[in-house]
Order: sequence, then C-alpha cells, then structure tokens
Amino acid sequence: MVGNYFDLQISWQRASEDVLKLQIMMTLWAFLFGILMEWKGLVELIERRVKLNWKLLIPTVVLSVIIFIPNIYWVKWYGISQDLYPNIFLLPETNMILSVLAGTMFVRSFVKK
Repeated sequence: MVGNYFDLQISWQRASEDVLKLQIMMTLWAFLFGILMEWKGLVELIERRVKLNWKLLIPTVVLSVIIFIPNIYWVKWYGISQDLYPNIFLLPETNMILSVLAGTMFVRSFVKK
C-alpha cells in the first residue's frame, strides 16, 4: 500500500507538469479567441481609438487571474468537496467559457463603445 501511494504521488507529479503547461496554453488560446471575437473593438484598438473603462477592467483582471490558475492548485487549496464554488473551477468547460469571456471583456474595457 505504501509503495502504491508513492507510485501514485510520482505519477501525479509527472502528470501535473504536463497538465499545467497544457492547461495554461489552452486557457491562453481561449483568451485570445475571446479577444478575436471582439474584432471590431480590436480594430479600434489598432487604430488607437482607446477609452479606458475602469469598471470593466478591474473585474476582467480579477477574472483573468482566476482562470489562469490550473485545476491542480484548486484541488490542493480546496480539495474536492460538495461546495459549488471551488468545484466550478475544476471543470475544463467552465474554465474555457470564462477564458473566452475574459478575452471579450478585456477588449471591451479599452473600447469607446
């Protein structure tokens, strides 16, 4: 039993290195997809027609920090419980949706309209 536990810990560490990189890259691609969804706002940013919206930028930064935290750390901090709040961040689908939302909000926080 002890040998299996240590083998499990070693495999968890090996998998976590690859999973961290893959999850961060997947989140980054979804964030960039959200930016590209707001292509009209992106054109305005390129043309330097910028108006900063602080009320939207602050939640965008907070959401961006939350989505780039890998699932492994959510499990380490909160464990797997029956509570809804920490378990939301364990699902890859919700992470992708929040990543696209953060990318969209990021562009909208710099556009005049």
